[in-house]
Amino acid sequence: MTINTEAPTAKIGPVHLAPGVSYWNGATLLYASFFSIASTVFLSFVQPYIFTEILKIPADEQGTLAGNLVFFGELVVLSLIGVAGVLSDKIGRRPVFVFGFAMLGVGYILYPLATSSIELIAYRMIFALGIVGATSMLATVQADYPQERDRGKLVGMMGFLQAIGVILIVFTLSKLPQKLSEGGMSPVEAGQTALWIFAGFCLFNAGVLRAGLKGGVPSTVTTREGFVPILKRGIKAAENPRVALAYAAAMVSRGDLSTVSTFLSLWLVQVGVAKGLPTSEALAIGGKFFGVVQLAALLWAPVVAIISDRMNRVSALCMAMALACGGYLIAGFIPDPTSAAMYPAAVFLGMGEINAVLAAQVLIGQEAPKDGRGAVIGVFGVCGSVGILFVGKLGGYLFDAWQPSAPFILMGIANGVLLLVALTVRFKWPGHSPMRPSTVIH
Repeated sequence: MTINTEAPTAKIGPVHLAPGVSYWNGATLLYASFFSIASTVFLSFVQPYIFTEILKIPADEQGTLAGNLVFFGELVVLSLIGVAGVLSDKIGRRPVFVFGFAMLGVGYILYPLATSSIELIAYRMIFALGIVGATSMLATVQADYPQERDRGKLVGMMGFLQAIGVILIVFTLSKLPQKLSEGGMSPVEAGQTALWIFAGFCLFNAGVLRAGLKGGVPSTVTTREGFVPILKRGIKAAENPRVALAYAAAMVSRGDLSTVSTFLSLWLVQVGVAKGLPTSEALAIGGKFFGVVQLAALLWAPVVAIISDRMNRVSALCMAMALACGGYLIAGFIPDPTSAAMYPAAVFLGMGEINAVLAAQVLIGQEAPKDGRGAVIGVFGVCGSVGILFVGKLGGYLFDAWQPSAPFILMGIANGVLLLVALTVRFKWPGHSPMRPSTVIH
């Protein structure tokens, strides 16, 4: 006899929500999915314009500066994302999520006011406070809201919306400096205005999340515990080899995302400017190919969702690492990223990027214990930050010292190494199938 312990609850689309989670809570999470990743990615995408038109940074120094911005920003994330997870277990997910969006808005206000590289780094570190709140809580609430049988479906829906958000926002706003310049603004004024418009979006979204997310403290958490005991639970969870694998996958998949968001635009803009194009026009070309990457991710996300709910989730991660390895290596060996050859490369890049990210999220969502889940997701985020630090520093150096495609080759190799690790875990510690969730008694 089989007894399903998941009682009938609210639904959003095909996803059955956990007890106590309303339809509007779920809808607000999907809304947050649309804006969260786009809000953190757009700043890195538009950085080449700031480097060239506002700060006048020489082209042969821009890769290193981009890497340093990622590095120092991720130092903030690495220092605080675990604390954010623990804090969300103590005071609730909603206030941390709202704070994150508010700080993203502040970062967009300050960034185009920078007058030096040092000042830009300082503003990036303020922006990183927003990344801590927004990305850590997106992952944590995503783990909280679904029933286990539909976890992959929710992750797929969120990945789909994240890709749409990035496509629409980056594709639209990448052209905004050019349009504002054509309207009579100076290049500096056009860049500042574009970022301030987006700052307004972030502050508005903070209000939406405050109104729509589920309030209160997770009922499975003992709030009398201190920060250290809760955080230790997240670290101790890595005794489960599948949790440890998910932590490693966070390092690689977040490095994948950082490579695309930080170096793709910079690479394309530099090639476009070298061909004699205005910076605003080169940025628009970058937006086109960036849009292709995200469109491929958008179309592939539902496939990932279906796969994740129909096969062992470590096996799904193996498939993701293989695809990401191929995608990043193909992109890394394209000689001219502004040519037509970049279209198929961008497609494989987008498929590999989204597959790696979603497979890691589904695996940690399955394996994270309900008691102290915020701390486990926090450590998952810390591991992601380590991956971004690695890509930012080494990728930025190789971008200037070797070739602009070097960060993509680097991540292709990293995905290949993780594939070997995942295969080892799959055959030594296979775990349970999502079709036979741990919440079902057999």
